[in-house]
Amino acid sequence: MAVAATRGARGKGMEISRELVRRLEAMGLKASALEESDSVLAGAQVGVEAAMNPRLLAEIREITGADSVVFLTLDPAWRSLEVSAVDARSGDAVLRAPVSPKGDAFASPAEIAAAAARALAPMASERRAPRAFRPDDPVDEIPLP
Repeated sequence: MAVAATRGARGKGMEISRELVRRLEAMGLKASALEESDSVLAGAQVGVEAAMNPRLLAEIREITGADSVVFLTLDPAWRSLEVSAVDARSGDAVLRAPVSPKGDAFASPAEIAAAAARALAPMASERRAPRAFRPDDPVDEIPLP
């Protein structure tokens, strides 16, 4: 699972991403933050619209090995959060969950990460059986411009 930069985080995006990755790994998911990757995507604001770009998804898969990409969109006043996940191969939506804080607004990046991890918990319980490779399967390559 690749975690994209949080939109609306008011300079706390990296902190939220790190904490969310830590929580996802504690749930048994392999996770990494795109902001910390060794690529041109490091520090980039990759949004949900990235799911429409097969080249970008291929690059994310190559860098992280992720089978899904997580996007967090935070209300600028931290009063609501939308957690979205897309399949890193097809760009299809896997999960979209609105999340509300316990009080009027989220109090900290850790609280935001905890809420996002709870929303993503159903993905941790999914068990995907690996499919046998067939010679006629398409090769996963980054498309050339």
